[in-house]
Amino acid sequence: MLRKLILTLPWVLGAATVEVEVRDPEVWVILDGQPKQLTRDGRSKLGAVLSLSRDRVAYYEICTQKDPCTPSVVVLDLEGNRVKSFHPMIGAAPPAAPCASILSIEWAGPDAIAAECHINPSLSEYVETKISTGQATRDLLGYEFTRSPDGKRVAHVGWIPHFAPPFAKSNYLQIESTTIYPLPRGKHPVAQANPPDVVRNKGLTYSGIHDFRSGLAWSPDSQRVALIDCTYDWTAEDQSANGGGKDSNQRCSIAVVAPSGRFALIPLPDVPARASVVWLNSHQISLSAQGVVRNVEIP
Repeated sequence: MLRKLILTLPWVLGAATVEVEVRDPEVWVILDGQPKQLTRDGRSKLGAVLSLSRDRVAYYEICTQKDPCTPSVVVLDLEGNRVKSFHPMIGAAPPAAPCASILSIEWAGPDAIAAECHINPSLSEYVETKISTGQATRDLLGYEFTRSPDGKRVAHVGWIPHFAPPFAKSNYLQIESTTIYPLPRGKHPVAQANPPDVVRNKGLTYSGIHDFRSGLAWSPDSQRVALIDCTYDWTAEDQSANGGGKDSNQRCSIAVVAPSGRFALIPLPDVPARASVVWLNSHQISLSAQGVVRNVEIP
């Protein structure tokens, strides 16, 4: 996912190894083990990442009560010269405004940087900005933003209402703004802003709520996304469905989903609260939870 705290990233540049890191609070480049300080402004920083061409460094500022600011993304060359700085602009939910809190950044191409902006505990906004023009080229709502290995697409968990009852917070997987899983029976992937209508209701019971229990993992060929999906039922205590309730009938699986909406489910009898999945190759996934690693064959 995009929400990663990246402080050091090594690269091999010809015969030399290049690393960039934040040594509180400044950015340093380490070339063949020799450190060089790139910034000297004393501002709080995070997320130093090396460009794909290995000739620039991007980082983002941290704003505090002692150091109030509108956080910027800053691009430097390897001599410490400032190439560009900009404020990522959120605009999926008008009005457009500078991102007030950056959670992470990554290079999205030779001339683009993606930033994840915090909106609330249930929602982030992924904004991809073209460095040369400052224009936003992607703007997505949700969380767990994960770029495909070929760099062409971004998968993420879709937007859900904050402080809503469980049946209204059923998770769904999107690529860009298109929902691909789960889908109502007989439906195909479709661009939509709201959760798909897959939860069934009978009386006080809501069945088939989806709870994604892992981050998203693209297959090495960028053709499928894997995640752990646990579905469950929820019965409300009263007709309002806004108070308490009881969970039941949990079923967990590894879901492997293609952009076309085709999917395979591999049942998992026992899954802890959170786990992670990593592709070992195009037909095998490693499942890791609480120190236990298990390899699973994928059709």
